[in-house]
Amino acid sequence: MAKESFLRGALILALASALSRVIGIAYMVILPRIIHEEGMGLFQLVRPIHYFAAVTAISGMPVAISKLVAEKAASGSRRSIGRVFRIGFAVMTLTGGLTAVALMVGARPLAEHAAQDSAAYPVIFILGPSCFFLALSAAVRGYFQGLQYMVPSAVSQVIDQAVRVGATVALTKLLLPYGIAFAVAGTALGSLMGELVGWLVLVGFYIIKRGELLSEIPYRREEKVESTLSVLRRLFELALPAVVATVLWPIMQMADTLIIPARMQSAGFSIEQIRAGVGLMGMAMPVAQFPNIITVALSTSLIPAITEAWTLGSRRLVVYRSEEALRFTLLFGIPSAVGLAVLAEPICAMLFGYVEAAPHLAVLATGAITLGLIQSTTGILQGMGLMTIPVRNLLIGVIAKFALNYVLVGSPTLGALGASYATAIGWGVVAVLNLLSLFRRLGFVIKVWDGLLKPTAATVVLAVWAYYLQDTLAFFVGITGSTITAVTTGFILYFLLLMIWGAVTQKDAALIPGAAGRRLVRFLYDWGFLRK
Repeated sequence: MAKESFLRGALILALASALSRVIGIAYMVILPRIIHEEGMGLFQLVRPIHYFAAVTAISGMPVAISKLVAEKAASGSRRSIGRVFRIGFAVMTLTGGLTAVALMVGARPLAEHAAQDSAAYPVIFILGPSCFFLALSAAVRGYFQGLQYMVPSAVSQVIDQAVRVGATVALTKLLLPYGIAFAVAGTALGSLMGELVGWLVLVGFYIIKRGELLSEIPYRREEKVESTLSVLRRLFELALPAVVATVLWPIMQMADTLIIPARMQSAGFSIEQIRAGVGLMGMAMPVAQFPNIITVALSTSLIPAITEAWTLGSRRLVVYRSEEALRFTLLFGIPSAVGLAVLAEPICAMLFGYVEAAPHLAVLATGAITLGLIQSTTGILQGMGLMTIPVRNLLIGVIAKFALNYVLVGSPTLGALGASYATAIGWGVVAVLNLLSLFRRLGFVIKVWDGLLKPTAATVVLAVWAYYLQDTLAFFVGITGSTITAVTTGFILYFLLLMIWGAVTQKDAALIPGAAGRRLVRFLYDWGFLRK
């Protein structure tokens, strides 16, 4: 069957996201060497404009399309699936087109007043059509995700990123002799080419796979088709909470920009200390969030899977899929959080050359658990049609983050580290509220032994092993070699223990796609690690 299980689909998306990030690292390493600090500064000035333009172009519609397509597929309404997609695609063509026109027409005033640098004009202008193709791609991705077929999203994501990076490097070098503004415009052109190629890949999948995917859905002769206005109303009802949540996340981080300088100054910190503190937190944040590529993918895969079970009226299937989702969240989240905290100093020394960022990373590492729980529970709640509950809980977390920032950052002993504590606690508040909302409706859907206690016990072993191995090997092979070895062998040991204890079974390992996955399962089973 073309449709994957939601866990296999999540793993496919996670692997694609990891590969895209690796490609993106090359992008961020090479780009500063071409356009230098002046070009990177101009690049950073345009990023907030690009972000909000992308949010406007997408307008939360991919989640709405995915959920509504999954609902129609579960009820066997083939004609309605096509209708939902056509209407959703038309809406996103409109929102993407209007966003593109607004960016292109308003490029000059946005450059002069928002970015406060007229050199940003060509960059903003080119980002217009880029946002248009971003919207078109998002619509098609929502369609495939609603049918629980994640391969097109994964493939297009990787190809998009590869084209984006290659085109950006080539174009910035080509345009650099014409001035820094044109060189940075090369990054926007690279983004445009990536989005265009990614969309064409999705269109190719749609042409080839559409018939096969629809043929798997039981056909109904007497099929009630919703009116256009009814479909539009439902799409916007589902999309609006997703838009609000998308906007709330950067607002949560904006608390640092608004509060840290003033509160640290009142606590007696110098301007240099404030800049250094914010910089160290900025280094630690993306590292702490890296493990969540798995739960972001899981959330994307969960929405149509839970929608399907909910539409069929199968509470038992909803509970089972929720249990499996939370088990996988904790399975990866607990060791990631502890591993990042235990190895915070060598990781920061290896990646940045600044061990001073380690306290921030050790605190923010809890996000591997809390952010993961937020993402997976949000997917479950949205799949059940409870779109506003995760938004309400996120808003409470944002308020908690602002309040804690004010109190903790103003402490002379914490300073910027207080912002990391505030962020971690804010994430924790949202995670707990989401879990309580879920438990209230489905009961306690966490497998205590296989989902919590066994992973925790294996993580203790991982932490001790990784800490002492890294400390021992550092003298012989240096920080980089010892840290990579400790992380790699620690996670291998962790998963081997879980296999031996039966918390990870042959069914779990079989989720790894491709021939390599099958060979790995056979190898582990033959050597006695995996149970059926």
